[in-house]
Amino acid sequence: MKIIWTFTLLMIPGVVSSMSVTGYSGGGVNIKCRYDEGYTDNAKYFCKGEQWSKCTDQIKTDVKDKWFDAGRFSLYDDTSASVFTVTIRNLSERDSGTYQCAVDKYAIKDSYTEVNLKVLTGQQNMTVSGYSGGNVIINFKYEIQEENPVIDVCKTADQCFTVINTNRRAEWKHDRRFSIYNDRSAGLLLLFIRDLNENDSGEYKIIVKVSEDYSFFSEFNLDIKKEDCCVKSISLSASAGGSVSISCKYPQSHIRDVKFLCWRSGADLCAKETSVKESRRWRDEGKIRLYDDREQQLLTGSISHVTEEDSEYWCGVQSDQGHKIFITRVLINVTVFSGSSLIVPLVLVLLVLIIAGLLLLFLCKKYQSQGGDSSSQTGPGKHEVVSHTGRDCENIKDTHKQLPTNPSDSSNTVYATAQLPTSPSDSSNCVYATVEKGTGDSQRCITSAEDLNYAVVNFHKKSDCPDSVSFRNNQDYSEYAALSSHCLTSHSRI
Repeated sequence: MKIIWTFTLLMIPGVVSSMSVTGYSGGGVNIKCRYDEGYTDNAKYFCKGEQWSKCTDQIKTDVKDKWFDAGRFSLYDDTSASVFTVTIRNLSERDSGTYQCAVDKYAIKDSYTEVNLKVLTGQQNMTVSGYSGGNVIINFKYEIQEENPVIDVCKTADQCFTVINTNRRAEWKHDRRFSIYNDRSAGLLLLFIRDLNENDSGEYKIIVKVSEDYSFFSEFNLDIKKEDCCVKSISLSASAGGSVSISCKYPQSHIRDVKFLCWRSGADLCAKETSVKESRRWRDEGKIRLYDDREQQLLTGSISHVTEEDSEYWCGVQSDQGHKIFITRVLINVTVFSGSSLIVPLVLVLLVLIIAGLLLLFLCKKYQSQGGDSSSQTGPGKHEVVSHTGRDCENIKDTHKQLPTNPSDSSNTVYATAQLPTSPSDSSNCVYATVEKGTGDSQRCITSAEDLNYAVVNFHKKSDCPDSVSFRNNQDYSEYAALSSHCLTSHSRI
């Protein structure tokens, strides 16, 4: 496809000028016709035919300074500039041919400009779907010889913004939520609209101004929906060099469409794209894997060898006409670990292990020390606990050194025997104690209180036994012994 543009001359009475205009099926063209300022009050018209005398009017009006419509044709006569503009919408290949742009004069031959219109196959008027919170990219195929065309995007006549390409390098041009990408080498014009909402629904027009007197345009209807099935944004975390899994739902109406994962880098809205066309079959491309489960309406995938640049992706679908609908934004928080950043955590872990080991060693030694001390305590005033679990009675020789009345007497060793009743049926069920005192090489049974210097024997036993038996005499010295047999505990103070 190639646009042929020649020139337009002022419409001087008796002089014929001409221009060549190219349009695209489904779109439209704007043609400006200039006339002499002395004919501002005359009617203006646009007709089809090679000869002025056989030209069929397409639109004719004497309305001034306002639009006049006649089907697919509209005419606006700007009397202040001595220019009237003709717009043709919804072009088809049948519209190709020669037209006359003329001023109606009385009694003399009309002034006119010849217009050669060529309509090429292009995109028909279309409806593009989008989703609240998402984005959309709408593409148009065309070719322009002009290096720096002016591009307008309009929702209504008073809601337009202009994007001017100032060099040949293809790049995005931005204006608020709208962006234009003009790729001349591919003959492709992309319109990007971000952060969609339901108020964005409506009719749009993209106008490419080729010269001062000629432009062509494409129209489309944007339908923004609020879809409950899909989340607007998800946040994930990954370590640098690792991998991250992605899962995105999409509406049922797009089951058969191509699914894609698009990487955004800076101002480049879709720097790299990986797409999958078949259901339940993995698609590998570089470090990205994609899988489309159409029954679940779920696009899943993974990104390996993650870097800090992998901070933003978009899940979306692509229509048959090539328009891209961005549904879910994927934000990835990439954590980078450097060698220096690992030293501090490793040192802290090592210190904790060392402290824990020292603490454990200290507790073990303390436990062993306490165990040895408790088993070897034999000094005066200490308690010795003896537990008996195998017999009903036990003879225990007190190993504590006694403080004899006479310090030179080494034979004053005291023995104690704790006895249980011999008959279980004995109602008293009391415990008896016999205290023996060694005299020399022999032992003498002490059965009288007079033979004891000081003794207190306490027994824990059944309720019908006395709480304590006490023997008191001279209080020259004392010693403790604790005897335990099953539930029985005796404390003797001698």
